[in-house]
Amino acid sequence: MNKSFVIFVSVFFILKTASLFASERAFVGSASCQSCHQQQFDSWRVSDHAKSMALPIEQNVVGDFNDISVEFHGIKTTFFTKPDTSPYYWVKTIDQQGQQKEWPIKYTFGHYPLQQYLLELDDGHVQALNIAWDSRPKEQDGQKWYHLQPDEKISTEHPFFWTRHFQNWNSRCADCHSTNVTKNYSADLHSYKTTWSEINVSCEACHGAGSEHVSMAINKKFTEPGKGFPFNLERTPSWSFTVGDAIANPKGLKTPTHINMCGRCHSRRSQLVEKAAGQDFHDTAALQLLNTESYFADGQIRDEVFVLGSFLQSKMHAAGVTCSNCHDAHTGKVRIEGNGLCSQCHLAEVYDTPEHHHHKMHTDGAACVSCHMPERTYMQVDPRRDHKFGVPRPDLSLALGVPNACTNCHQQDKGLSNNRKKDAGSEKDNAWALASLDEWGVKFEDKHWAYLNHRIQQGDILATRPLTQAVMKGNLPNVISASLLQQLESTPSKVSVEAAFKSLKHNSPIVRKAAVRALKAISPAMRWQLLSPYIDDPSLSVRVEIADALVDTYNDLSIDLQVKLGALIDEYRKSLMVSAGSPATQATLANLEARLGNNDAAEKALLQALRIEPDYVPALLNLADYYRASGREAEVEPLLKRALKVAPDSGAAHHSYGLFLVRRQNYDAALPYFEAAIKQVDALPRYAYVYAVALDSKGQAGKAIEILTAAAERWPNQYEILLLLVNYLDQRGNVKLAMNYLSKLTAIAPNAPEVKRLIEKYRH
Repeated sequence: MNKSFVIFVSVFFILKTASLFASERAFVGSASCQSCHQQQFDSWRVSDHAKSMALPIEQNVVGDFNDISVEFHGIKTTFFTKPDTSPYYWVKTIDQQGQQKEWPIKYTFGHYPLQQYLLELDDGHVQALNIAWDSRPKEQDGQKWYHLQPDEKISTEHPFFWTRHFQNWNSRCADCHSTNVTKNYSADLHSYKTTWSEINVSCEACHGAGSEHVSMAINKKFTEPGKGFPFNLERTPSWSFTVGDAIANPKGLKTPTHINMCGRCHSRRSQLVEKAAGQDFHDTAALQLLNTESYFADGQIRDEVFVLGSFLQSKMHAAGVTCSNCHDAHTGKVRIEGNGLCSQCHLAEVYDTPEHHHHKMHTDGAACVSCHMPERTYMQVDPRRDHKFGVPRPDLSLALGVPNACTNCHQQDKGLSNNRKKDAGSEKDNAWALASLDEWGVKFEDKHWAYLNHRIQQGDILATRPLTQAVMKGNLPNVISASLLQQLESTPSKVSVEAAFKSLKHNSPIVRKAAVRALKAISPAMRWQLLSPYIDDPSLSVRVEIADALVDTYNDLSIDLQVKLGALIDEYRKSLMVSAGSPATQATLANLEARLGNNDAAEKALLQALRIEPDYVPALLNLADYYRASGREAEVEPLLKRALKVAPDSGAAHHSYGLFLVRRQNYDAALPYFEAAIKQVDALPRYAYVYAVALDSKGQAGKAIEILTAAAERWPNQYEILLLLVNYLDQRGNVKLAMNYLSKLTAIAPNAPEVKRLIEKYRH
């Protein structure tokens, strides 16, 4: 049971509602800031930060509420006003029961290129309507209402229906769009009493409490701007050109201040504390690394990841470039438009020339950002640039299927989104792009880390040694090293354990955290031996990872050691409570309690996850497995059927239901579910193994071999898959093919008894 609980930690960002926060150092309103900093206040007032959330008054609402009705997914929604009343702006649409109802607009959310609208339900739940206003000009196809999930079949039962958890502002949006947010979630009542000090992102969101700053200003007690705030940006390195150099050189010390101040919201991360202003990023959040869901294999953005994970990959970050070198810290806008921004550090005479970019001057192709910061569009109308500052790699596109800037732009059908690949057979495809770069003399190194990343994501154990060697060389950016290192959890070996153990002393918290993750697959006793000396790691993000890794050692420890580990587990629980309104966090709590042997608490947490989001698939599957292990088989099937209904593309759901049918001895009915499981994106090698065994048991050994052969290609060098395939081929007398796969087995596990037996058999 313990192994079956899926660990999902909430990654999204959080904010809250109403009253003024009071503390030892009081927060002050933006009007106080305006009294001294009118110029800065004016620029801030028109920035995206100031418009991130606002009251629904005329100057803030950009959508058309002139009794406009729209219909998406068969659901009619009307936007209208109630003159001479407050609130003034209203929407009429269906509620969770499918009944038409009117709601006042509680807040506006965002401004450009789209604006969303927040409605308040019972118990303090503030929800983002998933029909938004496209605020772009008409000539850009804007000025209209549109649905944020046009390709989903939205109904009241869909997880993205506007009243459901995934549209909840309190737990998923608020923290990064308002100031000094406290969620105040009650699990018992499933309610929020969210508070803030400023409705939008104000001075104190980054600088901390401002009362002392204001007092010093009134009394003229300081001379340096910003004095009196607890937190301010440190001076960044200055940049200057040395004669003969094409890239500017830094003068001054690198500072993590920008990562700490800007990164906590401009990142995809799990929130560990609520009051984060000015603290070290890794003491407030756990950064999501370059996983398959959010990034392509080479680290390019796939999902919306909010910049930091990309920027940490860049040579610019390594050199000491910070956010404010390119962006105004208060407006977020770039300091210089066009290539002049890059020419601050990259000599224009070298880089802003046709000899470098191979395009006509002053065209889109000649823009630095076109090649080095390609865009992906999110929410249909919001293009975001990749901040890894990479170079187009059509060779990786050909080998690994990642996008590249060349073919993003050079598409015959200009109506295609830049997120889509060029049609097969089109003239300007990846091969064309690679040939063009070759003609220009652009050469690439053969050993890009993306190849190792791709292999380890497939579970290829033979990638372990070269991967650890690449990480231990120390010449990769820390975020890449960490991303590679943490995936060694899926391929435990002596080599991976040694590399992870050495990395526990790394100076980067994200590398240390990844090293802990890599050690989670080894035995509990060995985990305690390797990790217990590090439970006082200075970074909270590392400590909570260690706590999670050591939880299942707790009951086997002496009383004294239980007290020591118990304090760490309590700290871990406290960090989870920050996002207790998330079903993913409740699933993580269930995992924690189950591994401690607190089965009732584990069940309660899973039920709470389903109270928050009734169709949260990981919780449905984990609760079903808990009931199975508890002998409550009658309660299993409804949960599995619900999971299949809400997520028909879930391999895990199909596989789990197939196993349920096998336990019912309904073997024929189980086969289609096992088959469906291996066809899904989230399929695992184990699913193919089980399906093959099931086929063989029904006298379909030939098809079982077909399934295993395909699995061996999809997931290279999987010991169980290859061993079963060799045995089946051996049974059918196909010695030649069996020998081929046996050679792969000998490369993986030459000393395994079963492998030795087979080698000895074929030797004679």
